[in-house]
Amino acid sequence: MKRLLLLASVPLLIGAIAATYQVASASDHDDGENNEKERNLNLTDHFAFKSPASPDELSLIMYFNPRSLPGHQYFMATDARYEFHVSKIGARADAPTVKDDFVFRFEGQAPDATGVQQVKLTILKDGAEVGTATGSTTDIGNSKKGSITTNTGNAGGLDVKWFIGPRADSFVFDVVRFFQVRTFLAQRFFGGAGGKGDATATLADNCRGDKFLSILGANPNAGEAGGVSDGDTINLWNPPSCAPDFTKNYNVMAIVLNVKIAQLGATIFDTWSTISVLR
Repeated sequence: MKRLLLLASVPLLIGAIAATYQVASASDHDDGENNEKERNLNLTDHFAFKSPASPDELSLIMYFNPRSLPGHQYFMATDARYEFHVSKIGARADAPTVKDDFVFRFEGQAPDATGVQQVKLTILKDGAEVGTATGSTTDIGNSKKGSITTNTGNAGGLDVKWFIGPRADSFVFDVVRFFQVRTFLAQRFFGGAGGKGDATATLADNCRGDKFLSILGANPNAGEAGGVSDGDTINLWNPPSCAPDFTKNYNVMAIVLNVKIAQLGATIFDTWSTISVLR
């Protein structure tokens, strides 16, 4: 595979047209929940890469259900389709076709008493169903112990291997500083009289105690905590040494799928994830 496409999240919004699956897309890690879209319908991140353990396999991962509390069991929505989309590309510079050469659709049943869901995997090729396989999710207790349920099989001529269950959220985000910076930039460029910018707008010291734009001083290190630079004298963002991670100790639900690259009939792919609901 010559191109690795790593997409950001493709969250869904649920439409209200009866008896049809409706999907709309956006790009963020967590777009919240409401009465029409529960947390387990919130798609956060999508990853695609060659499997480090088996380079002849394409690994696809989607995260959903952000802000999952540690130790708490979460589930796939039983009225939803969780789907990986794979589009074959001829050359790296080709424009995306957004064609569903393959769709890998996961549908979960109601959980049993142990918190495990039976799951149906349906594979579509060029819009037509070519095969199905069944498996089950991994519950929170076994996931914490590393006792993972790996489902394997062949469907539609494709050898598939997949896992569904809770995992630690790998996303890192300093949400407090993000809003501080956003407020500052909005005021600086669009605040003031006539919305032409407010030159007096300021930004608080970062979590290390470094002053914003100490680089402009005659002695930039004078604006650094303790007079010692950490290598960044602009100080717009918090440094990794003290930046608070909003997602720390949160889990997500993950769907991980491995499929043989050769069986997909190409070496370059565009991939994305969707969640749709019949409403």
